[in-house]
Amino acid sequence: MAELRIVDAGGEERELRIDGRPLARLAIGTGIGPVDTPKPHIHPLRTPGGVVVTGFAPEDHTWHHGLQFAMPRVDADNLWGGGTYFSPEEGYRVVDDQGEIRHIGWVDESSDGPEARIAESLRWRGHDGQALLDEHRRWRFRTVVVDRTDVLVIDFATTLRSATGAEVALATPAQRGRPDGGYGGLFLRLGEGFAAEALDGDGVDLTESGGGSRTMIVHGVTGDGEAVTLGLAFGDEPAAGDHRWLHRFDPFSAIGWAVAYEHGLTVPATGGLEFEHRLVVADGHLDPAAVRALL
Repeated sequence: MAELRIVDAGGEERELRIDGRPLARLAIGTGIGPVDTPKPHIHPLRTPGGVVVTGFAPEDHTWHHGLQFAMPRVDADNLWGGGTYFSPEEGYRVVDDQGEIRHIGWVDESSDGPEARIAESLRWRGHDGQALLDEHRRWRFRTVVVDRTDVLVIDFATTLRSATGAEVALATPAQRGRPDGGYGGLFLRLGEGFAAEALDGDGVDLTESGGGSRTMIVHGVTGDGEAVTLGLAFGDEPAAGDHRWLHRFDPFSAIGWAVAYEHGLTVPATGGLEFEHRLVVADGHLDPAAVRALL
């Protein structure tokens, strides 16, 4: 079974390697302009065979950064990047409301054979620099073998806590009237030219964005013609928010764990708001039943 290891990549960033080869880079957001909301993210993210699946800062949405966790509205600030959606009549406008999700430090790094873990402390700041949220983000990476193929399984868990002493509201353009505008939370921007050939849910038709299903399996082809399989899931335990899949495959490709697809969320004044998600990344087109068994 393949061995995973997390190494120092310089500049406070980390790199996940599989048998010594780069698999994923855990970036802290350095070099991202203020309008695009600087934020930690994973890019590039590769299959175990080395195929890059993520896209970063494409011309159509320069604030899309690989595998990211962010929200369009945090109280009165934009912690997603780009323009702010005001209403169906006004649409999007770029205004001075973008904040920053700042990397504070790495904690609890470990690598042991086919599994590696790392946690990150972050602070979400508004446009004027005010502290809005503290986040404790955990990543668990492991490899398993399916049909003699190495498969990467990524577990994402995070806790958001108020840094204001009061409740903090989280919202998306959907709450301001944009149809299918409930993006926010964990979000996977796929590489240029990625095409989805098949979508599979838990007996639910996921052809249209916004479908509700605990899992989603995608057979896709990258812009370079490489076949890949993606498996996505919400956690087993009941969690806050909506469990919807927001996706786009034309004119660009992205998938979001849409936790505020219909309804906004609130981070309590005390205590935390928690999310758990899973992502499976594999080469080729694997049997959906075998992938779902990992989710």
